[in-house]
Amino acid sequence: MRDPDGAASRWAAMLVIAACVLVAAGPLAGSPSPPPPGLDAFRSLDPLLDGLVPSTLYRPAGAGPFPAVVLLHGCSGIGASIYAWARWLRDAGYVALVVNSLGPRYTRSVCVVGGHPTDRDQALDAFGALLHLRSLPWVNPKRIAVIGWSHGGGAVFVAASAPFVNEVLPLIGGFQAAVALYPPCGMFPSRGIAAPMLILMGSVDDWTPPAVCETRVPPLLATGAPLLFHVYPDATHAFDTPAPNRVLHIAGHSFTLRYDADAAADAHVRIAAFLASHLR
Repeated sequence: MRDPDGAASRWAAMLVIAACVLVAAGPLAGSPSPPPPGLDAFRSLDPLLDGLVPSTLYRPAGAGPFPAVVLLHGCSGIGASIYAWARWLRDAGYVALVVNSLGPRYTRSVCVVGGHPTDRDQALDAFGALLHLRSLPWVNPKRIAVIGWSHGGGAVFVAASAPFVNEVLPLIGGFQAAVALYPPCGMFPSRGIAAPMLILMGSVDDWTPPAVCETRVPPLLATGAPLLFHVYPDATHAFDTPAPNRVLHIAGHSFTLRYDADAAADAHVRIAAFLASHLR
């Protein structure tokens, strides 16, 4: 089940909201420029991690308080595409915090071979980022979301899992919304979600195939969970990353990555509508 019953009418309304958000996101003539992105750092809730987690902070122009989004990278770290997403979020009126979970663990990649950070490690970093953002006077502490790509999408699944939130942040709660792009569906929080969630995947993704999510999503939808799930036809892993078509060979495995401009544009619209619905 790729969209719940009634999704068409609901998405029609949400896409109108998204169009308004996207128009509003464009800088107006004479409007103040946002401050340049700055280096930031915070303490993770991962008890095994010494030191601070480095991050890059994007802040809209103005005094706030602003809604905010924590951005979690994939298994090979932060690429140009994630910084582009951060700028897009900032221009739409959100504080965007790009988290570097590989750096403090002295790791360049956990693709296929595993290691730290695991999805749980990265989710604990996300919770550290959440607490950090809540401490900033120009961030609305009740309007913070998390978005993750691939491995970071798996971390989003963990961070939005109701049992995990109850375990780690039982008194103050977690994120108000969660977005996962092409996540590993084995991490899907089948025991319940603690925040509204949007999942976007490609039908021919050979790295994180959508089949398991297609099996696990409907039972949660049947309980009335605030969950939206969409699969783009003929889209691969990293469909939103502008780059030449390529095949990655990692530890004896091969993965096809192909940019899909239409799917990427639609993902921006859906994410704009979703965040506007839950953080505005």
